[in-house]
Amino acid sequence: MPQVTTLGDRLLVALGHVPTAGQERAARALERLMATTKEHTALVLKGYAGTGKTSLIGALVKVLTAERRPVVLLAPTGRAARVLSTFAGKEASTIHRRIYRSSGDDEGYASVRVGANRDAGALFIVDEASMIGRQGGGDGGFGGRDLLGDLFEHIYAAPGARVLLIGDPAQLPPVGSDHSPALDPKELAAFGVLAGVVEMTDVVRQALDSGILSNATALRGSLHEKEPTVIFQPGFPDVIRTDGYDLQDALETAYGQDGDEEVIVICRSNKRAFAYSQQVRARIHGFEEELCSGDRLMVVRNDYYWAGQNGRAELIANGEQLRVSRVHGVEERHGLRFADITAHWWNGQEERELDVKVMLDVLALESPALPLERLRRLREAILAGMVAGTKAARSKALREDPYAQALQVKYAYAVTAHKAQGGQWSTVFVDQGYITEDMLDTEYVRWLYTAVTRASRRLYLLNFHPRFWGEEPWVRHRTTSPAPRGGE
Repeated sequence: MPQVTTLGDRLLVALGHVPTAGQERAARALERLMATTKEHTALVLKGYAGTGKTSLIGALVKVLTAERRPVVLLAPTGRAARVLSTFAGKEASTIHRRIYRSSGDDEGYASVRVGANRDAGALFIVDEASMIGRQGGGDGGFGGRDLLGDLFEHIYAAPGARVLLIGDPAQLPPVGSDHSPALDPKELAAFGVLAGVVEMTDVVRQALDSGILSNATALRGSLHEKEPTVIFQPGFPDVIRTDGYDLQDALETAYGQDGDEEVIVICRSNKRAFAYSQQVRARIHGFEEELCSGDRLMVVRNDYYWAGQNGRAELIANGEQLRVSRVHGVEERHGLRFADITAHWWNGQEERELDVKVMLDVLALESPALPLERLRRLREAILAGMVAGTKAARSKALREDPYAQALQVKYAYAVTAHKAQGGQWSTVFVDQGYITEDMLDTEYVRWLYTAVTRASRRLYLLNFHPRFWGEEPWVRHRTTSPAPRGGE
């Protein structure tokens, strides 16, 4: 039996199975990363669905923890952090919660600064790095900060810190970008980061029996075609073809088997997501009011205000979920409708109960959140009702006004693929959306791949045309550029 002497050896043993060639390459690269004495070093680990990157990272955290070497786990969203924490067996945080501290600007908007890093010598494992863009949020509440740059500023403020960036290059890039900068060593070099790259492409043996992973692998392969042709692979019990006629029964089965937090519908637009959410609310839960006790909501704009009103300042990040326990009242002010609710929120470490004010008008918006111009008008209306004072006093009053700081939320039963990215659910329904043969391009395949890979146990493919099942041929008649599509 070979002697186990290096970190790479210990990591491969901790896997508990014969590693793929990609896992072995990654283990050796991680060994070099942890041994280097150079500053500002990183490793980009690219891994497709089913290639075993999850088990590799779980083994890495286990080995480093046993050796008492510091490890910090980060992910772009709350649900992604929860997934990472589960398979790594260690607490994880969102990137925003870890690196940012709250302050305020002269116009009453919440603003942030990069916080200190005291974890010298730690390995920062950043999962779902394909989602990390150069913008911290714009209308998401971080004033257009360079999120990737801020991440490196925070991490490398501590001596000896190293970074492992993990991502799937076949998934959707960050909103507003055509690629994933965090997975590109040339872009990382612009931040002074010296990054190596390992790509895992071999599908592990355990994934071969999964219809979800088999179809994801086929979708990934079609990304390399000039004109992708998507044909689903039938015959797997975990991939179910369905349509609108059978949707109600399928939803009832899924909610009965998996529970409220483990079922999601993924679709192409916020308008479609609202319609599906209303169907789930009415037909599965029997909700009749616009907001009810038991409702699941998704926060769509970062917020530092409300958790602070309930005990301590803390970020409620874009993409995190709340569960409504009580609705106290609804009112209209400044041209918008608001509701006061008590909600439960998991902050990454514990479940907290919060009393918050939410904007009801955002629920049905076709845009991802309240447009900035409408948010400015709200703040102007609030300022108009204030007694004249200094600029600083007016700014402070806006930051403390519950209407100006009301949480922006949407229903969480159905979401776009960008909102689902980084998360995982037991049962996922993927709706085809409007598409013609000429619209089947790499952008659509990336959207579909991202949606399909959110499912861990069951995948329902909803309303997909017979062409996707090989029952009719794909025929393209493109003579001009396709018309622009509605975004997420």
